[in-house]
Parts: sequence; C-alpha cells; structure tokens
Amino acid sequence: MTQTLLLAPWPLLALWGVYISAFASSLEVDAQGATVQNLLRVVRIPWGRVRELEWRWQVVFALDDETVVRAVGGPLEGRGGRRPGSREGTPEHVRAQFEYAQRLYDGRDAASDAPVHKGWDVPGVIAGVVLVVWAGAALLIAGSPS
Repeated sequence: MTQTLLLAPWPLLALWGVYISAFASSLEVDAQGATVQNLLRVVRIPWGRVRELEWRWQVVFALDDETVVRAVGGPLEGRGGRRPGSREGTPEHVRAQFEYAQRLYDGRDAASDAPVHKGWDVPGVIAGVVLVVWAGAALLIAGSPS
C-alpha cells in the first residue's frame, strides 16, 4: 500500500498535464460575451469590449483597449466544434452571438464599461498543486533512510 502511495503521483501528474494541455482549453459564448480558457488561464470578455473577431488558427478577439485574446481551445475556421452535431462554439455561432450583441447595443458604449475578467482555473490549479506536493512528499519519503 505504501509503495502505491509513493508511485501514484507520477502517472497522475502526467495525466493532469495531458488534460490541461489537450482538453482544458475551451471557448464558450453566450448573449453577454465569451469565456476563453487557455490552459489554466480564464478570460471572460463582454461583447461590448470586442471590436473585431478574426480566425487565424483559432478565434481571435480584438478588444477595444488594443488587447488581443486568442482562444486556443476554440474551433478552427472550416472545422466544427469538438462535439459532433453541436453548433455552439463553431465560428458561425461565435460570429452570430457577436453580431447579435452589436445589434443589441447598436453602437452604444454602455456595454464597453463592463470589465474583462481574467482569472485562473482554480480546480485545475488546486489539482496541480496537490499533485506536486504529493510527488515532493513521495520523493522525500522514498529518499529517506528506513
């Protein structure tokens, strides 16, 4: 049992790294704005702050303060979303939400007063910290003389 506890953090750290790098990044849109998660970083962008949408290798939001936010986990132009049959998150869906918000606000700057919220994926960070501490403790325990 003790050997298992000393070995377990290593494959779990590898799985955590694969999850964060391959699956955690995402792009979600709604009528109020877009939520972009790139690895462990999360940015909530109100539509009133978006001045332009572009598609390079991913969806790119150009904001009114000259900031650029790239949605690493978003769809590519010409490729559907990650879930077959789901229109949410496709470039057409993102563009439609953006255009709807532009019509709704009709050039008024009231929506641009809403701040862009930047934060961290707290559960992902906590899981990573726990795994690193566990791996460090396993190294200390395994390296100590019996």
